[in-house]
Amino acid sequence: MIGDEDKNLVFADGFDEAIIGVLHLDGEVRVVYDKWAMVNILRKEFDWNFEEAVEWLDFNVWCSYVGPATPIYMYCVHGSGDERKEELLDYVYDTLW
Repeated sequence: MIGDEDKNLVFADGFDEAIIGVLHLDGEVRVVYDKWAMVNILRKEFDWNFEEAVEWLDFNVWCSYVGPATPIYMYCVHGSGDERKEELLDYVYDTLW
């Protein structure tokens, strides 16, 4: 059921298959996307390589602010708990620090 607060949801056009959920944050409801799924959508649709898809998404989608309901784009990790932790730590160390 969609409540009044959900009527202002913001979606990234063409990436419905990458939606993994919604998040209630600071009084807003925000759509959450899997970044890896978005990359794969572009790779299939335009026959782009990984770097081309990431660069396009980073410039045109992930860094865009469209108001307080701006979608959230996150890297999803898969596998067992230990595998997830290792993948997450690798990502954080390689890209953020």
